[in-house]
Parts: sequence; structure tokens; C-alpha cells
Amino acid sequence: MSVIIQLLEKMGQNSALRYADAEQLAQLMADTDPLLVAAVRAGDQQAIEALLGARTNVICGIYPADEPAEDEPMEDESDDKKIQQRKAC
Repeated sequence: MSVIIQLLEKMGQNSALRYADAEQLAQLMADTDPLLVAAVRAGDQQAIEALLGARTNVICGIYPADEPAEDEPMEDESDDKKIQQRKAC
């Protein structure tokens, strides 16, 4: 797996590899698993996933924080109102 990570690192450092075709990628992967090289040449995503033990359908979600209920006064608001009432007197 570390060979694949090194390959991805090389690809990230070299912008020319962004549009590399399968044959160019296969040349970069010369020292990796021949089955993986064959899957890359064929463009077989399912075989690549199986060989690497990875999935492409990964989702990152963020759950928003709870907002205070509308009937609960916020501390800052009540303090501001008290100050304004004192100034009005």
C-alpha cells in the first residue's frame, strides 16, 4: 500500500501527471503489483478498489450544533436590556 501512497504523492507533486493516460501511470507503477498495473491499464475501477481494499463512495458530513430555543433568552440579550433600562431611568 505504501507504494501506492508514494505514487499518489508523485502525482500530486507533478502537475503534468494530472492528465497522464493509463500507459504513463503503468510506467510509474512499474514496481507495484502486476495485477494493479493491469487494472490501471484497463481502467477497471472495481478491480483497483478490490486490490487496494478501498471504496470510492466516501461521504464526509458535518452535523450542525444545536441552536438555542427561541423562547430561551440569551444571556447577552438580557444583560443588554437591563443596561438599557438603567440608562432610560
